[in-house]
Amino acid sequence: MSQKQSVSQTISHKLLNMIETGHFPPGSKLPTEKELTILFSVSRTTIREALSMLRAAGVIHSRQGGGSYVEETTSSTFFQHMQVESDDVETIKHLFEMRKVLEPEAAYLAALRRTPEQLNKMKQILKIMEEESIEKGTTAMNADIDFHSSIIRATHNPIMIQTLESLSYLYEKALSITLRPNEQLKPKRKAVYDEHQSILLAIEAEEPELAKLQCQIHLRNAEKKLSLFLQDYTV
Repeated sequence: MSQKQSVSQTISHKLLNMIETGHFPPGSKLPTEKELTILFSVSRTTIREALSMLRAAGVIHSRQGGGSYVEETTSSTFFQHMQVESDDVETIKHLFEMRKVLEPEAAYLAALRRTPEQLNKMKQILKIMEEESIEKGTTAMNADIDFHSSIIRATHNPIMIQTLESLSYLYEKALSITLRPNEQLKPKRKAVYDEHQSILLAIEAEEPELAKLQCQIHLRNAEKKLSLFLQDYTV
């Protein structure tokens, strides 16, 4: 981890604590980037990255006209429930490193090789994700796993498929932890669904570079959320 990343994670955690303790209550506007740079004595780039982590986690949102605001649904005790065993943290971080290598390339290949039947299967899974996540308010974990699995199967690469099958237990274990915060944050569940839909649309359009990019964006946002929730643990 770079020094800049470490500092931005620390700042995001300090802001999160201020939100939890009511210093910045739900619905309130955060100080400007300039004010935060003075408050924490760091660069504006560091502040922007810290705010990006909070935004990815569904803690804050931006409004038209400028400014970052605390989500109305954020509770002071919610984030305290994100307790993770140290062994699980190590597993999550290692698995995530592998996902960043495997999944964008899988999306690229799926856009080139997917069959009409496989595309329809992806659409069916995404529909289930929409119903469970957006309408019912669950994490839609099984649909999430199935969606990424369907992409890897659409690569028609037996080694990629075998790698996924051998890691299925770890995928399920990691997602059960990392998706947990989304259950109380409807805007975040909607954002995650939209990211999956963007990947699907690129695969449907047979645009491999775009599919790869959309997958990278999805994983980058997930990484920001992980950086916020897991920063107190050391691998």
